[in-house]
Amino acid sequence: MNKFICFSFLGLLFTGCTVKKNASQAFANQEDANQFVKTINQEDLRKHLTIIASDEFEGRETAMPGQKKAAAYIANHFKTIGLQKGVNDTSYFQPFPVAVKDPSKVGIKVDGKRLTFLEDFFYLGSFNDTNINDLEIVYLNYGIDDSRYSNYKDIDVKGKVVVVKEGIPDDVAISEGWDNWRKKIDAAQKNGAMALFTIKTDFKSQLERIKFYIQNPIMQLHNKGNRKQSQFIPNFFISDVVAKDIFKIENKSEVIKLNGKVSLTLQIDQVLSSENVLGFIQGTDKKDEVVVITAHYDHIGYDAGEICNGADDDGSGTVAVLELAEAFKKAELAGKGPRRSMLFMTVSGEEKGLLGSQYYTENPVYDLSNTVVDLNIDMIGRVDEHHENNNYVYLIGSDKISSDLHEISEKANADNMKMELDYTYNSESDPNRFYYRSDHYNFAKNNIPVIFYFSGVHEDYHKPTDDVEKIDFEKLERTTKLVFYTAWEIANRDKNLNRIKN
Repeated sequence: MNKFICFSFLGLLFTGCTVKKNASQAFANQEDANQFVKTINQEDLRKHLTIIASDEFEGRETAMPGQKKAAAYIANHFKTIGLQKGVNDTSYFQPFPVAVKDPSKVGIKVDGKRLTFLEDFFYLGSFNDTNINDLEIVYLNYGIDDSRYSNYKDIDVKGKVVVVKEGIPDDVAISEGWDNWRKKIDAAQKNGAMALFTIKTDFKSQLERIKFYIQNPIMQLHNKGNRKQSQFIPNFFISDVVAKDIFKIENKSEVIKLNGKVSLTLQIDQVLSSENVLGFIQGTDKKDEVVVITAHYDHIGYDAGEICNGADDDGSGTVAVLELAEAFKKAELAGKGPRRSMLFMTVSGEEKGLLGSQYYTENPVYDLSNTVVDLNIDMIGRVDEHHENNNYVYLIGSDKISSDLHEISEKANADNMKMELDYTYNSESDPNRFYYRSDHYNFAKNNIPVIFYFSGVHEDYHKPTDDVEKIDFEKLERTTKLVFYTAWEIANRDKNLNRIKN
């Protein structure tokens, strides 16, 4: 699941959804559903997850070798069970380009001495690739350029590197905002500087707080050359030790020209490729209408050199899709195939900002106007601190676009699984905003009904300790079966889902 830090939880467990008294039509082909749901079992879920969440897959980071291995594994499973190739019947893969900024590709030399990323410096902001050779260095105290007080007065920094202290002076009157790095880098840029270095006295503690965000490649969909240029010149933070030992800055308050030269090599921009994996079953009589089941198979790769296997996030959802695909395919082979078509899609790039599902909905293989629903599965293999047993699942989004979908979901559970359906995170006032944080949201933005199946955050979320040994496979099986019953009804009922949102 896409990271969004907020750990305040609502006290109410059931908000935002009610069931109408007039229940939906009798469940479609209930005996057949009961037969094929039995093919979903803990043994197969464990087999798949033990492979996908192993060290061999290196944390499945988007566009990296481990993600490619996972994509190949998923495609091979789709092929083995007999799913059609989901991309125009020619491929299981829908590739998409990602623009990557790799922070490890920044090289800095000061007077011939090379600085080390995450030891001597880190950076914030976004800037463009460039090479800067042997530029002069100017130390500008706090780097303020205010109408009432300016460190730039009568100082020429054009074409030079500026070094400043963090914070603001205590003894001068200036306007607000000068303790913000964006305002200081804007001043340096307006005065013609080529780069800015800021001395941080709490360098190590600040680095630890934001290390997760700055050590991993930043990705976005590559938009064929129309990407906006970065706004800032290069912006670096160094410790006071580096300032003294390498830049030779003592604790001075005056503006000074420093000895030595700075060279920068910024080759951080790359365009890489990732892929969604699509398997397809054609419907028997409502072929153009498509039921989509999704999960993201990417994860975050490494953390401080340790592999983050992402067994729950979202290995659990990925293997659920594999089992659901197999169950529906066995039904088809037995002459009980779904009336509507089924698309089983595992997406990449979720951890980088829902990139794979964004690409699919902007470049759909199957017309979005004929897409009936997206059932999205993300983190269903653990029990969170708000529940005493494993017989629950959070449902998010089921009532937001289609009341039919919510009724079907409730009935599928009441008739078959009898799980506790927890709607805490479905509330509009949920501070965690989970509705916006997984791949279903890109379908919801296109007015397609969605359900997000989720078990909550736990202590191993986005850590190297999210391993297979901690997965509750009984819970994983039960939740996967709930998705099956819901999908089965949607795929086989007479009427399409209604829409309550324009």
